[in-house]
Amino acid sequence: MAVVKNPTVLRRLRYGNVERVLQVLRRQGPSSRADVATATGLSRTTLSAIVGQLLADGVVTEEPAGPPSGRGRPVHRLTLNPRSAQAVGIEVGRERITVAIANAAHEVTAFAGTHHAQHSDPHEEAGAALDLLRDLASREGIDLAGLGGVGIGTPGPGDTSDRRQTVADTVSEALDVPVLADNNTRLAALGEAIWGAARGSGDALHLTLSYGIGGGLVAGGLLFRGAQGAAGELGHISVDADGPRCWCGGHGCLEQVAAVPALLRAAGRRSWERFTDAYAVGADTERAVVDRAALAVGRALAAASSTANPRRIVLGGEVADLGPGFLRPVEDAFRRYTATRVHRDVELVQAALGERSGALGALALVFHESPLLAGYATADAAAPEEAAADHAS
Repeated sequence: MAVVKNPTVLRRLRYGNVERVLQVLRRQGPSSRADVATATGLSRTTLSAIVGQLLADGVVTEEPAGPPSGRGRPVHRLTLNPRSAQAVGIEVGRERITVAIANAAHEVTAFAGTHHAQHSDPHEEAGAALDLLRDLASREGIDLAGLGGVGIGTPGPGDTSDRRQTVADTVSEALDVPVLADNNTRLAALGEAIWGAARGSGDALHLTLSYGIGGGLVAGGLLFRGAQGAAGELGHISVDADGPRCWCGGHGCLEQVAAVPALLRAAGRRSWERFTDAYAVGADTERAVVDRAALAVGRALAAASSTANPRRIVLGGEVADLGPGFLRPVEDAFRRYTATRVHRDVELVQAALGERSGALGALALVFHESPLLAGYATADAAAPEEAAADHAS
């Protein structure tokens, strides 16, 4: 009787072997084929096929180790090609598109951002993202031929955004690679867990306080979505049962109290810049509005943490950028409304990645979940500060 081989298992095995080769080159640096074979335990035939494909894709290069000595063949060494893109992360945000590129070593090698018009057509957004990616790759001399996947983050609830799907489909068709898409604030949580303020924590809760409020939960270094893809929607925890009706259908949601529009309404301001200027000089109205928001955020975090029990809580977005005058009362309220065993070892910190978080989270999504690269966590990835700082625009 013939044995039916599962193509998914075979594909995972193949890419598992590819990853073993790449891991050796990451850790040992330039290595001969014999060195790689010894380190991986792969047969010469299997290794030859893998190296041939990696060379064809531009992921690795092979050069003579030095001038030939004696009459034997010169030794060649394989090395990772830092100019080859393996993954791309894209965030199409409220007013800004950002792109990050990572190589086979999971190093972020290039980063760029540009502003775009709000409420633009999703096809136009995808086109702008592709233009930014191609311009960045061309400027930095990065080869996109060996690209293994693209991650995309856009605003919108859960996994149900038609706009997000349109952007993803357009990018996938243009680049002929798998594309994964998710909510951008949830991807920001993953970005902070891998490269930012929650790095090394394993379990983290992230909350973005901006013109909307969104969050994400990372458990065991992986993004947790929940049954319907709505895990981390802290913006719609009710903090005031008699509060205003929210667009989600609830009443008194955190977003109606602590998002930028809610703070502006409460203070009678039209501009966030004017609000922050007044807050900075100690205006009573703005201070009272911020204190009320901080209490609500602290209580919402307490409710979420009593269930999720994170090791670290990360706060990002414009409201968190108000600084210690906001963050301290948030932490005070959080600790006041949680049991000691819940808050005892929790760190509450400000986000570190800023506008980079969504694109970097999208990168991490590719390394975690792409059908070509899945299973290869980026928890040991190098921090992207240098690349991001050098290439941000």
